[in-house]
Amino acid sequence: MKDKSFTVELKCLFCDCVLEGDTDIEYSSGDMLECQNCHEFNDYDALIDVAVEEGESLVAEYAIKEIEKTLGNLFKK
Repeated sequence: MKDKSFTVELKCLFCDCVLEGDTDIEYSSGDMLECQNCHEFNDYDALIDVAVEEGESLVAEYAIKEIEKTLGNLFKK
């Protein structure tokens, strides 16, 4: 399996728009991030939890496809 990198964007929990913030600010647990689209405040911890789940899903899908491809190649010989 090749090394692969995945990108997961933080999305507003209310309107699903990608959150854009000041790149100079380092956010931490308990911070509230305002959505530029709907102006609702998103909890940093909840955003990270959703992003982790999305990332795990992307990695699992990639791994399954690679395993299927590898196993398929083994039986074609």
